[in-house]
Amino acid sequence: MSNKFYEWWKNHRKTITYGTFIVLFSFYLFPIVKEAKYKNQCIKYSTKGALTKFNKDDIEESLLKETGLKINELAEIEGYKNCIK
Repeated sequence: MSNKFYEWWKNHRKTITYGTFIVLFSFYLFPIVKEAKYKNQCIKYSTKGALTKFNKDDIEESLLKETGLKINELAEIEGYKNCIK
């Protein structure tokens, strides 16, 4: 029995070792990916909120003169700033 296992291990040890490394590395990366997903979602929703606020306040002309950016671009910047903390 131990001879069969040794032959199997000898033939498959690289595959098992690499597979185990990939699984453990994915467990390590999972929280980082999850946090990035939440941050992107926050930026998306915050951008929508800022866009609604900018459109309600009707400040397009004053912002366009001051910054040279469009309202959509300013809303994206505001959304990014809100979620970086």
